[in-house]
Amino acid sequence: MKKVTWVAVLMIALLLAVHGVSFGQQEEKISPEAVKKETGEALDAAKKYTLQQKEEYQKKVEAELGDLSKKIGELKARAVGLKGEAVKSLETQMTDLKKKQKVAEDKLKEYESSSSQALQDLKIGLDNSLKELKKAYDGIVGQFK
Repeated sequence: MKKVTWVAVLMIALLLAVHGVSFGQQEEKISPEAVKKETGEALDAAKKYTLQQKEEYQKKVEAELGDLSKKIGELKARAVGLKGEAVKSLETQMTDLKKKQKVAEDKLKEYESSSSQALQDLKIGLDNSLKELKKAYDGIVGQFK
């Protein structure tokens, strides 16, 4: 919401500057209808920008989750030859990895269906979930090296 407000204020200031309005100096009068119209246009532009940013972020996260899902599948295939304690340890870690993957996927679904007001908070939570998933994956991969 802060980003939307900031963009709207910036657009209003730019519109006023284009029409020759400056503080303490007014060259032409602007009607209330013109202000309403231009403010509406600025808000529409801010909404479109926010939606565009949301869609770009969703695509980025979906690609990252898809890549990690593929890597997790490859990791399972590499683990086929393990025996004994190594298998038990990997199973525990894979269970934890799957939980983190599910949390990240759930947060992405929540982000996709959210309003623009909640986007920033959800984005932070989604970023954190993705970091945790990557960290868990990297920890498991590190054991294979």
